[in-house]
Amino acid sequence: MSLLTDISPVVIPVLALLVPIVGVIAWAAVRITQMNLLHETVRQLSANGQPIPPELTARITGDKQSELTA
Repeated sequence: MSLLTDISPVVIPVLALLVPIVGVIAWAAVRITQMNLLHETVRQLSANGQPIPPELTARITGDKQSELTA
């Protein structure tokens, strides 16, 4: 019991700081995976000579206006 009361003032703030950091890293990993899949799709469409839909290029460039009008 004494160890828990001695260590808790250190562990609680460390965990409180690690939770948002892990969340940001997980969000970034998901975003990178999505962009890699999107780029692979564009590469395959281009290799097959098919047109690339404007929605895909808008997602790659981050152009929100093109996504809305397309």
